[in-house]
Amino acid sequence: MRHMRFRAFVARLSSSLVILLCFAHAPAVSAQENLGANERSAGEAVAPVELPPVPPAVTAAVAPSSTASKADALLLYKQGRDLETAGKLADAQAKYRASVSVCDKELAADPTRMDAYTVKCWSLFRLERYREVVDIGAAGLKVKFDARIVEVMGEAYFHLNDDGRAVKSLQRYLDNVGEYGDRVPSAYFYMAESYMRQKRLDHADIAYSIAVYREPGIARWWYRYASLKEQLGDYGRAVELYGKALRLSPGMTEAINGQARAKARL
Repeated sequence: MRHMRFRAFVARLSSSLVILLCFAHAPAVSAQENLGANERSAGEAVAPVELPPVPPAVTAAVAPSSTASKADALLLYKQGRDLETAGKLADAQAKYRASVSVCDKELAADPTRMDAYTVKCWSLFRLERYREVVDIGAAGLKVKFDARIVEVMGEAYFHLNDDGRAVKSLQRYLDNVGEYGDRVPSAYFYMAESYMRQKRLDHADIAYSIAVYREPGIARWWYRYASLKEQLGDYGRAVELYGKALRLSPGMTEAINGQARAKARL
């Protein structure tokens, strides 16, 4: 049964790769279209995170409301992201908490407002309140399915070390948004990280390859992919991938050391 599931996984992701290669000459997905942050390397502490700006797609994903409070919730969240990108973490957290408060008021007035569930989950995630993300997300999904909530729940499950549910949620997101949803690169990255912790290295290899293809501008993702290749004994490929990480972040100590280790094994 396990081998059957693996073959199905490979077939699904191989199909994804075929689609991606067909669009190889299309404009690459911008780093600004990725909200991925808090990428936690398997078995290690959270590394410093490069936070892209909030993409226009996030604004479009939450429909405008006739009430000022709806606009305020999303605005507060976006302001928090901008402050976090600028390194003003305390100010950012205050914005996220304010966004949560606005969403709570909206949900008290209308428990079926899916945008309020979504923005609240995003804000709670930025506050690293991962268990609450899962709980609020589950409550929202009882009202109506929303792929945005499923995806952020998958990332939250990862940070809660629940890799089984993380992979399940992220796969569900991918199944529902297709190959070009805003969070597809991050979904594949978090799947790869979960597979690494599960020691399912072949699965991780495929997921990492799609993640970096779709979002090539995040140094840490290349570093994690290189680490896997080094672990698999593919030292030549590891050297190449560490190099990609270093081109984006020349001072990344882990990539410098990893590339030196891999070169020594050639």
